[in-house]
Amino acid sequence: MKIDCFTHVMPTRFYTALKQKMTGPDYLGGLLESMPQLVDLPARLAVMDRHGVDAQVITLSSPPIEIAMGDPATAADLARLANDEIVAMAAQHPGRFIPVGTVAMNDPAHMAREAERCLTELGMKGVLIYSSAAGVPLDRPEFRDFFAVMARHDYPVWLHPARGGNQPDYRGEDHSKYWIWQVFGWPYETTAAMTRLVFDGLFDRHPDIKIITHHAAAMAPAFSARIDAIYGKPNMPEIRAAAEKLARPANEYFRLFYGDTALMGAVGGLAAAYEFLGAERLLFGTDAPFDGSGGEDFTRDTLFSIAALAVPPAQKEAMLSGNARRLMKLDG
Repeated sequence: MKIDCFTHVMPTRFYTALKQKMTGPDYLGGLLESMPQLVDLPARLAVMDRHGVDAQVITLSSPPIEIAMGDPATAADLARLANDEIVAMAAQHPGRFIPVGTVAMNDPAHMAREAERCLTELGMKGVLIYSSAAGVPLDRPEFRDFFAVMARHDYPVWLHPARGGNQPDYRGEDHSKYWIWQVFGWPYETTAAMTRLVFDGLFDRHPDIKIITHHAAAMAPAFSARIDAIYGKPNMPEIRAAAEKLARPANEYFRLFYGDTALMGAVGGLAAAYEFLGAERLLFGTDAPFDGSGGEDFTRDTLFSIAALAVPPAQKEAMLSGNARRLMKLDG
């Protein structure tokens, strides 16, 4: 069995409402028109069937609602609409699409309420958030109620990077060149968010919370020795003072995150993630349909990378579906 745990959709009603209410830059940029697979479920099913994928977890595509819509009340209304529409999309093909919710992160009180609604009323299997709330870090106290809701219901948080091309790489420039903001900026943003959550004591407050990071725990696997050396035995006063408040060495917490396999087929990168997280914390995920082929390339290449791993078949099965079934309680 294969469950793709990290794909994206853009419900039509939500897309239309966001375009009408959005202020400032056009963050959508004709997204749905250029990528119809974000809403075309038969086209998605055709790709899934060609590659033996039984189900996709569907999450709301970028842009983050709070960036596209700065007014918190309007953003919260849009998040509720998006969640209703994602559930409706999943209901069109029972068992093939698994809905995961979204929240407007510029309204922390709404985040907790809407997460509760997603999990208890809508039957969604988790909630996606971004690595920051329009630049506000996740370790701010106002976000603790959201994480408490997720921990209490024991459903995963999907963690997606947030960084735009309008964030320059160097002072004196007005934008990021050559898509550095995404190619390298996104892994950095995810890793920075992971680090802030570690030192904020998230895993001490909620030892069993599940955070599924996009792109295989981002930079952490490749820089695991650096994490161990600097955070495991900290010499710098700022790090040491923060680490002393934690229940265990800070470096150990990084291995409590989960990661998807959305590395565009990079076998070496996936092997590093496997070594860092272990098979029990890796979930097959593709980032479809953001590959220019409606998900075809990412699905094919990601499955190839898992097949190429020199690990026991039982561990591959866990990555392909077992871990997803366990975290989302799909087996009852």
